[in-house]
Amino acid sequence: MHRIPLHMVSELCPEDSEYVTMSKVMSPRNLIECELFLKVLRKESEAVFGGFSISAQNSLDISKECLKMRNPKVLMKTLHSLDEIICRAPTATTTFVDAILARSLLYMKSNQHAIACTDLLFYEALDPTLKSPAGTIVSQILLCISLYMNREYQASKDKLASIKDLIGKTPLSDKSEIGQFITLIEQYEERITQARKNVEFNKKVQSKSLIPYEGYKLSRKIPYTSQACEYLEKTTKKPAGVYASREIPKGELVLVENPVCFQFSAPFLNCDVCGLHQELLYSCENCRYRTYCSKLCMESDADIHIFECYGYRIGVIPMLEASMLFRLFVEAGDYILPALVDYAMEGGIISKPREAWNFILDHAKEEDKKYKIIGELLATAPDYSLITKEKYFEIVTIAFRLSVFIFNDTELADKYFYLLAVVKTDLIIVIAAMLLRLAGHVLLKSQRDEFYYPKLGEVMNETHEEFTECDALPVPIDRIIANAFSYYGVDGRSDFVDCYNKVHDNLVEDENEMHEKFSKDSPIFKFVDRLHSIFIKKCEIETVEQLMEAKTLPAHQVDEILEMSNTSKRCQLLTIIAKYFHEFVHQYFNKFENTFQSKATLCITLNTFKQNCATENVKIISLPNGKFVGVTERNVAIGEELVLCPEFIKHRDQNIILNLAHCKDLNFSSKINHGKPSFEKTASPEFLRHNNAFISAINNKILAWKHSRQDPKLQLNLSILYGTYNSFLALHCEENDEIRLMGVLKFSMFLAINGFLQHASDNMLHLVELIELEDIYFKEVQTYRKVLRVIQSIMEQYINIMTEVTHIGPDYPKTVLVSCSLILKRLQLHVEALIDNAEASALYMEYSSLHYKWKTLFNSFILMPPGLRHFLVDSNK
Repeated sequence: MHRIPLHMVSELCPEDSEYVTMSKVMSPRNLIECELFLKVLRKESEAVFGGFSISAQNSLDISKECLKMRNPKVLMKTLHSLDEIICRAPTATTTFVDAILARSLLYMKSNQHAIACTDLLFYEALDPTLKSPAGTIVSQILLCISLYMNREYQASKDKLASIKDLIGKTPLSDKSEIGQFITLIEQYEERITQARKNVEFNKKVQSKSLIPYEGYKLSRKIPYTSQACEYLEKTTKKPAGVYASREIPKGELVLVENPVCFQFSAPFLNCDVCGLHQELLYSCENCRYRTYCSKLCMESDADIHIFECYGYRIGVIPMLEASMLFRLFVEAGDYILPALVDYAMEGGIISKPREAWNFILDHAKEEDKKYKIIGELLATAPDYSLITKEKYFEIVTIAFRLSVFIFNDTELADKYFYLLAVVKTDLIIVIAAMLLRLAGHVLLKSQRDEFYYPKLGEVMNETHEEFTECDALPVPIDRIIANAFSYYGVDGRSDFVDCYNKVHDNLVEDENEMHEKFSKDSPIFKFVDRLHSIFIKKCEIETVEQLMEAKTLPAHQVDEILEMSNTSKRCQLLTIIAKYFHEFVHQYFNKFENTFQSKATLCITLNTFKQNCATENVKIISLPNGKFVGVTERNVAIGEELVLCPEFIKHRDQNIILNLAHCKDLNFSSKINHGKPSFEKTASPEFLRHNNAFISAINNKILAWKHSRQDPKLQLNLSILYGTYNSFLALHCEENDEIRLMGVLKFSMFLAINGFLQHASDNMLHLVELIELEDIYFKEVQTYRKVLRVIQSIMEQYINIMTEVTHIGPDYPKTVLVSCSLILKRLQLHVEALIDNAEASALYMEYSSLHYKWKTLFNSFILMPPGLRHFLVDSNK
């Protein structure tokens, strides 16, 4: 929906205030278009839910029949069907209640008793008038057995006593329907009554609360941190940032933050309150969209969800991907209302929209006795120049469409702004301006994490962006001097060609398949993209399969046509989106492919810290419960700035953000290279245009796999991928091309961490030799860092094993040390040319120290008498 551009009366300028921007957007054409779309959404949503209400019972009957089968594929489809009924059918029906009981039985049959217990406890909390007497007894029997199988013996024993009493009061006619379940509980009765002889399973986990070093500091600029941290404004001597007010030891918590809010890209995969991926989910009984893992989460969310529930039901909030934005707006309304009331009681009347906007900003800028995060967001204008033009137009569109929905379809306008004496269009402008400012903060301050949820029964894969994150594992000695391809028996000619053809054919057959798997775009974004392409190609949609299998057109082509579409055409497209949105939702209950999920998390304190690679000393860890904690990586002196490690920002989407202030890449000007060659992209334009897709596809495939040295088959496949990747680059790129350099470095890191030290060293020696012969200087500090990290990995691997593999000669570590020295000399020239560049200087000092340490250790080991060496090794053992 937000991909369809609004009609702009005049050119938008990010430098304008939000009020001016939204005033330019407000026009009868845009207002009518949005209101028409909301009307269509309401109509189509009610039709879909009405139709599903009729068909739900038939789906349940078929599912019950399928429960009697043993075919795994049939049972999986049955589970999907039951999930859809439980999350989409009306809750005040016996169909919904019976579906939960049927799903618990399915899990009991597959011996997943803990999951079944969750469903049965939820069933127990439902309205008893919707349950049949037989269903109540069956649920109690299954719950009793699942408690016993989960080793909750006392609870199982108590439940057994109540079941006996319940069965005794049940008429004989009802008992005959559930005879097999009564027989089942009789079989378990003896084991349950003797449960006192067994050890009770205790689920209670002892965990201490996380308290920052010397307690919390709560101020307007830096909430939720240690009292040893303080925020200092920018001065002539220091930039603004967080500084240590006293010494902080290494390993201390300086930050414990609960995210302000978060949102997921794909529905029906996570609990929207606790944020965890759950096997069982239950949706809100009204909107049937927002999901929870338990009654407790559902009830805890009720007070805030009541305002957004209708927006979820008709689909406008999911389509705008604005769940986080909507909740921030509700909080902003609560924040502004008391000030409007006080102003009105003093006789003040606000009758102009610009006065209303200025009043909101002035109130937010006032210092409160108690810190308010929402006040900080409203008081501070985002730097929209950091956002791409496309993304800026997108958040403008979202703000306007959401403001029209808030005014027309919720009570929030009357609840928070009833004291403003302004007309409808003016109030929509004010609301949209607030939403635009909040949307800018959400975009710039959110941390994005990606998760990979496999099909049922698969092992969870992990996604790593750098091989340096692999855990240190022992490697076989026979790999040290081996060539990786020879070690795995790789045939360069056939295996590389086959791998290339396979990746290339996949791209040709389905250009969007790779995009679907690895893109960071949300599923809803892709769904709308498919509809756009169908609309532009003037195709008719008759089945869900046509919608799911639709091929998308290039984004630039779609944008051009949508921009030129007249109002009637645009409204027609919006109608199509409304009509098929719930069919898109249906896809998530019939998943057969692995699903990627991204989570956008809005934190305030984290964004107060500087985030770059210069002097990082605070490591951010994301806990499973959603909290973020910051731990000092080393001792921090008084007055030293606290800087986050780059892991926190590695998931920022560079398609969204243009040039963040804490960007890690520092590009040097050509003058600094002193006229000497530098690594430039020398590949032909034709190659870059036609083959970037292949490079991206194979590179993403490497990154998406789990980098475990415990899986030989995966190591073999990765070796083939790297060989194919580098062979492909060798065919199309010059030897000193930057793209080719990156391929060599990635492959060398893979070799080093997997124990192929000689192979990795040969690659690096050839690379450094090329650099020296061509007299090449890197333009970016990060390139030096990547080269030195590979050398560091090789040296540390060798040092860790050199006492155990004395039969291997010391020649190649010596040459690697020489390579490190040569790279450091080149980096030193950059440090001298850029004397104020803290990152280049810190990198030079760091690796100079490491070089000296490696050299000392290596020389000590080589020069040590053999007798003393053996004595020390034996002593360590």
